[in-house]
Amino acid sequence: MNKKTSGKFILVLVIFLAGISISCAYSFWEDSDLIPEVRTEVYNSILSVNDTYHSDPHTISRLGVNHPFQTLRKFRRCTREAFLPGEKSHSFVQYAYADSEIYYSMDINFTAGYDQRSDDPGNYGFFYKGIRFNSQCNDRFRVRGNWWNGAFHGSRSYWEQSPLIDGYNNQNPNKNLLDNMNGDISYNNKYFNAAVGRGRFQIGNSVSGSIILSDKVNEYDYLLLEQRVGKFSFSLLNSILKPDSTKTPDTEDYPGKFFALHQMMYKPLDGLELFVGETVVYGSHYDLSYMLPFYFWRVGKYGMQEKDNLMIYGGANYYPASNLVIYLNVAIDELTYNKIFTDWWGNKYGVQTGVSIKMPKFALTKNESPVITLEATAIRPWTYTHYDNVTMYSNERLPLGYPKGSNLVDLTAELNLPLPWEMRWDSQFSCTWQGSVGNDWRLNYHTYFPGDIVNTAEAYWLEGDVSFTPVWTNTIHLDFMAHHSFILGHSSTLNKESRHQLFLSWQFFY
Repeated sequence: MNKKTSGKFILVLVIFLAGISISCAYSFWEDSDLIPEVRTEVYNSILSVNDTYHSDPHTISRLGVNHPFQTLRKFRRCTREAFLPGEKSHSFVQYAYADSEIYYSMDINFTAGYDQRSDDPGNYGFFYKGIRFNSQCNDRFRVRGNWWNGAFHGSRSYWEQSPLIDGYNNQNPNKNLLDNMNGDISYNNKYFNAAVGRGRFQIGNSVSGSIILSDKVNEYDYLLLEQRVGKFSFSLLNSILKPDSTKTPDTEDYPGKFFALHQMMYKPLDGLELFVGETVVYGSHYDLSYMLPFYFWRVGKYGMQEKDNLMIYGGANYYPASNLVIYLNVAIDELTYNKIFTDWWGNKYGVQTGVSIKMPKFALTKNESPVITLEATAIRPWTYTHYDNVTMYSNERLPLGYPKGSNLVDLTAELNLPLPWEMRWDSQFSCTWQGSVGNDWRLNYHTYFPGDIVNTAEAYWLEGDVSFTPVWTNTIHLDFMAHHSFILGHSSTLNKESRHQLFLSWQFFY
């Protein structure tokens, strides 16, 4: 099935399911097991916020079509709102419809913004414009889209390393053009979720980055299906990825690359969630066997001698109190039972645990409480590595696994402090100890472990030269204006070669 045919099939499937399902209203992004409760709020750009988890609030005050140009009086009122503090009540276009059976709302906003980043090597600016579309029907069916396009200016050697560049982009001698598109069509009820779209996901609670599936990558096309029955829930995610390189250096022909994930969650007690799942990255063509809802892929595919890159994961979330969550994530890239307590290099796994607590007694605002999260991560060397270039655990040359790599121990603390006047201070401090051996997902382990030693070679925690990297990042998020949002921030890398970065992000939306 080619991409065009599979895309049509996915769209028809979602619309069909939406048409036959009837239930009360539920919020898709709150009920999904693939949306973590704990995730970082420290961003160096408004464009870095994961739009898959967010949608614009609907502010439609009356039925019918509404826009700023309906009357001169309304145009003046909308113009004042665009440049004054307060709450957003208008969009470029709004529409609402209601009868005895449905309520439908839709709004369209144009966006424009600027990012400025400066540090020791140089500085750059990024100016962009875009459009956002949001609609929902009875709080069950949602259509969302977001597109932006911009260009970098300033030091070329610096903006080529911009964190905004999370995939392939259009470069020329004078400037670097960058665009992004994401969105989804989603439906949910009490027992079922379905979504088709373009986005990115984080699996498991984490503030330093997920060890299972990271969202610090470019968006990808996906189909998501979820079912909830009693204490059990099942999730199935199928995606189309972009390979890291072409088939040969002298062509622009990219091979097919796909991703699949299934997960089962069990809630045996109030306040306790247990989950287990499996991921696979595979190439060549779309494999319908990965559409099966729960199937032990590792055993089945390993017996077929296929090149698919598989990983098993699991974890738990425990809520001893309403304001406290303790979480555990485990990723097993490869493991042999009779060598589990040895130093065999193929024992590739990672463990991540943390605690996140809300502190309403220290709240400075009426609606939000401060949050402190403490997290520890340990990942064995050679984790996430593979031997086939097409099936590396990556998307567009960025890792789908832990963003900091492997062969490491990381300690991270994050504070999220809501402030009066729609402001927030977010601070993250991390210390990372990392060995120089087997710490990069791009390594081909066949090069380092040929057939004569592949079953006997060993690898050790923090093997090689150990680096120590403390990083402290602080941001102030300003949302006191109705149609403007700002991020001001500073980041310091406090090792032998200390670096300091200043960044500003501004966005206007109407």
